[in-house]
Amino acid sequence: MALPAYPEQDMVDLSMLLFLVHFRHTLNEQHTNIMLTLTQWIGTVTKRRILIGVTGVCLLLIYQASTLADIPSSSKFGLPKPKQPVVLPPKPNLNHGKFHWENVELHYPVTSVVSLPTRRPSPMPRVQHKFTTESGVERIESSRRLDAVKEAFQHSWKGYKDRTWMADEVAPLSGASHNFFGGWATSLVDALDTLWIMGMKDEFGEAVAAIESIDFTTTEETTLNLFETTVRYLGGFLRAYDLSEGKYPSLLKKAMELGEM
Repeated sequence: MALPAYPEQDMVDLSMLLFLVHFRHTLNEQHTNIMLTLTQWIGTVTKRRILIGVTGVCLLLIYQASTLADIPSSSKFGLPKPKQPVVLPPKPNLNHGKFHWENVELHYPVTSVVSLPTRRPSPMPRVQHKFTTESGVERIESSRRLDAVKEAFQHSWKGYKDRTWMADEVAPLSGASHNFFGGWATSLVDALDTLWIMGMKDEFGEAVAAIESIDFTTTEETTLNLFETTVRYLGGFLRAYDLSEGKYPSLLKKAMELGEM
């Protein structure tokens, strides 16, 4: 009959014990005493091996505990300090007598959702330009270009604000307003992140206050572009909310209001 698999050392100990049991009654008293001595020695070695292993584990735990005690709690195990949880605003009031998509009966609900992949992504080659350290002359030129871009944006923003505030677009020559994306102030919402990045915080705050008047439940347009509505409005609110680190809850509120339309 085949014996079950045991570690090599245990097989040696087991073989020795079987040897003693088999020949114990056939040996004289002197040999029996020798065998008993060997048995006690094997037991002592086994106990010693266990004691050394337990002692090593205890020392390792003590070392780890003393090491972690010197590390700030926010940086243990290399984890960044957790951010404050995002408090979602309440859902918008849907009982205002106006049309709302959430009140429409759903005829073809989603029955299954494809799960996102969980394996490690494959490495991708770098596509961004690898910038080198700028010299003094290059830094001056970069600053000049940045100022020129910001000046062009400020000019465009002033034209939109003075001529077609809260419209979708302003015609560059006539200054007339155009509403091609629902009439919900596309240019204003789409430019929120640019205002923040360029440091125009006063204009940003004014624009955020203005979005409160946007009513996504109604439009004069007969058709809507789903793609443009998603990337310009929903993306615009979420980008601005993220860049401003959640300091303007109305941005998330409007994103939820549009997403649930």
